Amino acid sequence: MRNSNTNNWRSTALVAGAILTAGVVTTTSTTDVHADNSQNNAQVSNDQVTYDQVRATADQQLAQLQSANDSKEAQQATANEQSNAADLAQTNAQIDQLKASHAALEQEQAGAIAQAQASTAASIEAQTSAANAEYQQQINTQQQNEATQRAANDQQYAQAVNQAAENQQAVADINAQYQKALSDAANTQTSQAQAAANNYNSAVAKENDTYQGKLSAQQATNAENIKNAEASLASATANANKPYEVATTNDVAVTGRVAKPQTDVKVPAYVTKYGIHLEVRGYNGAIPVSDYTYPEFANTYYGEYPDSAVITNKAAESTPHDISEMPLDFQPGLLSYDAKNDHSEKVSADGLTADQVQVLRALALSWENGFRNNVFQNYREFYNVVNKNDGFVNVAPVDLVSTDFTDNIANQVVANRTKYNIDNNSHTVISSGMPAEATYTSVINDATKNLKKNLTSEFNGKTVYTDVNENLTTMQAGTPTLLNYAINLYNSMQGMYYGELVNPTHIGGHAVNLLCAGVRTVGIGFQKLTDEMTAKNGSGVSDRKNPSYAVTFDHVGFNIDYDANLTKEVQNRNVWGTSTVDAQLNTIKTAQYHVNKVPGTKTVTPTATDVQKATASEQQKLADVKAQAQQSLDALASAHQASLNKLAQQYNDAKAQVKANYDVAVTKAASVRDAALKATGVVDLQAYKAQLDSAYQNLVKADQVAAQKLAADRDAKIANIKKAENVKLDAKINELVPSVDPQIKQLQDQHQAVIAHGDAVLAELKAENKAVYNKLAEQFNVQLAAIQRRENAKRANEVRLANNTVVLPSAVKVANDGNTDTVAFPTASNPLQAETTGRVQTVSAPSIVKTDTQTPIAVTPVVTTVNHAAENTVKSNESSVPVVTQTTAVNGTQTSVASTADNKATKADNSEKSVVKAGTVAKKSESSQKVDQSSMSIVALTTTALLGTLGITYSSKKRHN
Repeated sequence: MRNSNTNNWRSTALVAGAILTAGVVTTTSTTDVHADNSQNNAQVSNDQVTYDQVRATADQQLAQLQSANDSKEAQQATANEQSNAADLAQTNAQIDQLKASHAALEQEQAGAIAQAQASTAASIEAQTSAANAEYQQQINTQQQNEATQRAANDQQYAQAVNQAAENQQAVADINAQYQKALSDAANTQTSQAQAAANNYNSAVAKENDTYQGKLSAQQATNAENIKNAEASLASATANANKPYEVATTNDVAVTGRVAKPQTDVKVPAYVTKYGIHLEVRGYNGAIPVSDYTYPEFANTYYGEYPDSAVITNKAAESTPHDISEMPLDFQPGLLSYDAKNDHSEKVSADGLTADQVQVLRALALSWENGFRNNVFQNYREFYNVVNKNDGFVNVAPVDLVSTDFTDNIANQVVANRTKYNIDNNSHTVISSGMPAEATYTSVINDATKNLKKNLTSEFNGKTVYTDVNENLTTMQAGTPTLLNYAINLYNSMQGMYYGELVNPTHIGGHAVNLLCAGVRTVGIGFQKLTDEMTAKNGSGVSDRKNPSYAVTFDHVGFNIDYDANLTKEVQNRNVWGTSTVDAQLNTIKTAQYHVNKVPGTKTVTPTATDVQKATASEQQKLADVKAQAQQSLDALASAHQASLNKLAQQYNDAKAQVKANYDVAVTKAASVRDAALKATGVVDLQAYKAQLDSAYQNLVKADQVAAQKLAADRDAKIANIKKAENVKLDAKINELVPSVDPQIKQLQDQHQAVIAHGDAVLAELKAENKAVYNKLAEQFNVQLAAIQRRENAKRANEVRLANNTVVLPSAVKVANDGNTDTVAFPTASNPLQAETTGRVQTVSAPSIVKTDTQTPIAVTPVVTTVNHAAENTVKSNESSVPVVTQTTAVNGTQTSVASTADNKATKADNSEKSVVKAGTVAKKSESSQKVDQSSMSIVALTTTALLGTLGITYSSKKRHN
């Protein structure tokens, strides 16, 4: 039997000297942390005074130089303006003089210009009149030619009319013969057409008689075939309607037995008198049941005790008989164990097999998910408190998974714990006596480094937090069966999770770790404890005949910028490995609920659908017969129609031949007539008249085209005359009064050259002044930088403790690496700057200086350590010494991917978040230890203040961690 004394505490304090070796704490802060700050502000170094003096001299001399430069540049700008104005006035006067001279000359030559213009106008008029006369002569010639052609045509037509009168009788005889030939051709056409029609009608009547005979015979055959098919369908339908017997299989649901946890747990007085002691912040002693928001959670804590020792009312419905009866959900309450009704497989003296471990992993995973989902659905206030800063308030968590990925993590954690002899009261952390590379965080970091890298790259510009923590409990069994181990683990997890949900302001670290919505996977490890470990005082192992185990729950996940949507999207990706517990869970689920198939027979009365299916073949045969009958009739009709079409085509061909014969006879008659008329010399007067008129119209059209070209040529000639005469006029006027525009342009260009020269002189002066100013500023900059390096070197080993400054010994040598900040002097455009620019600045927060061989310690922001037992808050920068509290669980951590701190998380873990979430140790203790500052040496005082600043407390508890 395990020791039931849960108050057997052991405490451990961090050694102060171990922290001092990590680095030297320095600060030069002058920030007011107390009301009395006279001592802080009175200490000013000689280098500071020198720096201020040099800086003041630099500001004065640079301001004077800038003032002188500005004055010279202003004088040069004024001189440029005056020179430009004078030159502009002179240029404008010269231009006005040129314009006046030009106007006077124009007035003087006015008579000569007028004479030249009159001469030009007279010349243009004379040449234009000549061109118009030439054009009119050409038009007159065209009109004369047209009149001559018209008279000749009239004469020729009169002659033709006279000749036609002489041949009138001969023409009448020829036309009479032509008309007789046409009448004969028409009579022949009528006779041939009638013969063709008679032949066609006779052939059509014969074809109709033949078709009607074939149609009657085929219809008789079709009727017989359809009758036979209908009889066959009727027989098949009658057979299909007869009832028949069929074999059946009935589905019978089978619900397996599943144990129901009980919350009304009765425990003996020797247990209850100790009260409820949980790893919950704010409680250092027993927790009254009245403090629980949900009192049923209080009894679940007794799951940490061996069942037979404390549970006296073992209800039958709460006692599973095999693994298949273990509940897969995780409602509050404990299970009972009955060794006499245990039908599960045995566990050998060597311990659990690999298959048995996977069964327990499957159950533990299901229970963890059951706890998370039940709390979210029914006890939301606890879930929201845990996730209030992580973006998951009222957002359901994604189920945890146990995969080959997490199995590797869990197995490595177990191997490391075994290697370094870590017992069931210690987490997989450095403080338990193992190197950093063997801790659970190191194992997880190695396994997830590629995933971290990819997520950090993918979500560039957002913070990717790593959620990792570790819960630890002990599993044992009085009877070496898999069921006894499973019940023990179930009850232990009840205490570890529901037992820590006291109220929303006081939640234990194990529950906080599991309720963290950022975690996605859990690696569940089973470390077999050695006899030496179980024999330790406070191990919690009551029965050492059978193997006992330390069970680790290493949770892993990522939170993307506290954005629930992004985080859940990453959680649902296929990057977490392949599940290794599905088969085990499915086996248990099948046992708890499955469906059996029961054979039997029944009489079936065919439905209309059944009959339809059974007679489908006969129905198809009938349809085929009918279709074939119709096809045969269609074939006869098609052949008959083809014959009729052929006869019609033959008839059409005969009629076309008759028409062709008629056309030939008519054409021949016309040819004979035309030949006879030609022999007599007869002319068609109307056609002849049209021929003469057409020739005349062609002449007129040609003359019109020619007239348009003549007009265009005349207009072009006149335009050229005007252009040539005006060119001569312009040359004459320019000879009499020359233009002054070239001289004006030359004067304007000369004035622009004067302006450009002045601008160049001013730009050169500004460049020279700027170079002189920058050179002087650089000289002061070098001098001030040297003073600042000396000041930094002096303050490297100083530490502020309350109102005191302590100089610590250090082998650190401050090297001048040349990376000195440049002092920003006033620029040329703004010579006056704030008085604080460039001065030696103070550091506002402590920093850690590391030597070449030391491991760097991350800078920790000033925090407040709360002693919940005493309800006193001690600030780390006040004279009071920080309180070191004691408990056994190491808090969960949530850090950004960039953090290198080895953050620890355990059963009593609580995630304390800042910009980078540094893990703090939040543990339970019956009492806190206060250190009397007056009894400490200055080195011990320094150490204590440093621990308070870093927010570190430490202790341990016996069973859950």
